[in-house]
Amino acid sequence: MNFQDIIPGHIRAIQPYKPGKPIEEVERSLGVKAIKLASNENPWGPSPKALNAVRKHLEAGNRYPEDTAFYLRTRLAEHYKVDVDEIIIGAGSSEILGMVFHALINHEDEVLTSEGSFVLYYWFAQIQAANLVALPLRDYGFDLAAMGENLSSKTRLVLLANPNNPTGKIIKRTDLDKFMKMVPDEALVIFDEAYVEYVQDPDFPDSIEYLNEGRSVLILRTFSKAYGLAGFRVGYGLGCPQLIEILNKVRPPFNAPSLAQVGALAAFDDEGHVSKCVKENGVERDFLASELEKRAIMNIPSEANFILLDLGLPAEEAFGRLMQMGVIVRPMHGAGFPTMIRVSVGTHEENKLFLKALDQIR
Repeated sequence: MNFQDIIPGHIRAIQPYKPGKPIEEVERSLGVKAIKLASNENPWGPSPKALNAVRKHLEAGNRYPEDTAFYLRTRLAEHYKVDVDEIIIGAGSSEILGMVFHALINHEDEVLTSEGSFVLYYWFAQIQAANLVALPLRDYGFDLAAMGENLSSKTRLVLLANPNNPTGKIIKRTDLDKFMKMVPDEALVIFDEAYVEYVQDPDFPDSIEYLNEGRSVLILRTFSKAYGLAGFRVGYGLGCPQLIEILNKVRPPFNAPSLAQVGALAAFDDEGHVSKCVKENGVERDFLASELEKRAIMNIPSEANFILLDLGLPAEEAFGRLMQMGVIVRPMHGAGFPTMIRVSVGTHEENKLFLKALDQIR
């Protein structure tokens, strides 16, 4: 059987998601010592309390996980002062995003978002053959005025990354309030806040206020970034009980492994570790930005744990030359930035190694 002859055309056209190259692959293929600054991971690692909790739970590995992640959801509900039925757990927040598309979106619906944002938005829309309306960025951020003008009776989903990946820009409270007044009740607004813990701008909006007002919203957050649990794959969403009930219809059984639940619960309660990681990230992000300015390298001020910068070289070329020296970054030509790369904020030593390699390729 030739599978290419039987799959739908919109599936045939999909380019599979390509994650950042793993350190092991680069070291094995190039014979160099490598550092990875490509996937916006927390270089300071998980909370020691989370690791201890996971170790204690290893002997229960023969049992299926608690399907509803009851204890983790209860703790999150307590923290955010919402009902436990307003929370869903996923294998990363991206799995919950996929649930939304599977449960709510078909080929006749419009999905409104921006160009130059998280690649999975476009990927999921293509899988569902949805009508994707992606508008140009404005000053490397979401153009909410233009998005408001493009809302229609067919708009079923609005995707807002805040901060935006890969630019690091945020949507501010006043701008978001104006936009939300324009959104029809039939449209679900998703606030993708994977990097929310890193934000320092006081004008960053509190999206949970919209949930408490009864608006049609879903707030996505994750333990993959500031909490340092990317390898555990656990994220969560906050929405009204009716929406969460619908998403649970398409949620795979046992989608949150036991060790992920235990680790996330302990990590969430270790506020000191998260605060330390966020503080270190801020210091190192400022250091990188300052050093890039000294080198007259254009970069976008970021509220996340990465920086988008323009080397004036084709992104793939810059990526390849840096990788030859053992520094793995993310080329951004596929996101509409042909000469830009995204570099994750690393430890001070990693950042210095990146800058040293950068000086050698310019």
